[in-house]
Amino acid sequence: MNQLSLQKALPYYQQIQQTLKEQIWKGEYKPGERVYEAQIAKQFSISRSPVREAIRTLIHEGLLVMDDRSQISVYKPSWEDVKDIYDCRLSLETTAVALAAERITNEQLHLLDQVLRDTEEAIIKGEKSEIVVLNARFHDLIIDYSGNRRLKKLVEELASLTYYYRSLNIVGPKRAEAILVGHRRIFTAIGEKNPEKAALAVREHTEEDLRNLSALFEQ
Repeated sequence: MNQLSLQKALPYYQQIQQTLKEQIWKGEYKPGERVYEAQIAKQFSISRSPVREAIRTLIHEGLLVMDDRSQISVYKPSWEDVKDIYDCRLSLETTAVALAAERITNEQLHLLDQVLRDTEEAIIKGEKSEIVVLNARFHDLIIDYSGNRRLKKLVEELASLTYYYRSLNIVGPKRAEAILVGHRRIFTAIGEKNPEKAALAVREHTEEDLRNLSALFEQ
């Protein structure tokens, strides 16, 4: 990989953590690939200490794993893990969207609508990475608008792996368009202040994501 540089604004370990995270999400590090502390330190022209801290954080987030020999490698997805993560998401996000439908303000509703407009524009331009970012943004806003801090904390524990699967889930015919349709249904239900309809829309949207991921795993 190319030589990488760091800024002084943030602690080095946070910058390394974010860079590695994005490289994993983009597939620059492959599932199961070994990760070497010394190699990363050399790429950033930095000591091993912040690299070690970044790796420790990414292990906690689930994007890196350590085996019984203390060897570090990139998270390798399994269908069982996908189902476990999406079961958690389904439970948390249906609760969050029901709360959001009850509590959302007109200003917040406008921001959600803007995300949908931006997503449509990204689809027209074929900007897949931006679509993934906006997909996450839409769901994150709903979590915020639920007003439940404990729920938000639980969702954040799955955030890195959830984004990882969103990056995979964009693959497939008309997937971006299907995601946008699902988001519009959720948005409509929230706008109608209908918690039950909103929760059902999230459930259908999540189950559609799972079906697409299942097809990818079968391939």
